[in-house]
Amino acid sequence: MRAVIYTEVLQAGVLVGGGLLLLAFALHRVGGWGQLWVLAPEGHAHLFQPPSHEDFPITGVVLGMPFTSIWYWCCDQNVVQRVLSARSLSHGRAGAVAAGWL
Repeated sequence: MRAVIYTEVLQAGVLVGGGLLLLAFALHRVGGWGQLWVLAPEGHAHLFQPPSHEDFPITGVVLGMPFTSIWYWCCDQNVVQRVLSARSLSHGRAGAVAAGWL
């Protein structure tokens, strides 16, 4: 089981590092963070849209996301197996919280 955990930690490091590297390249290409906001179309920089928005209304975020989040964190076999393979309850909780922050 230790090898699986070490592999997961290595893979998480590669994914986070690759994501940060990609962010740096992308921001450099568009001219920086400020230029990114200038180039973004109107309304694309807002997560919460009005209820009348046809693609992504706030009601979908508030009412729909909790169900998908509960399904992922409580019913997904990969997450459940990782938590159940922890040394203790506190290790399992800490791992789930750390995965949520990633």
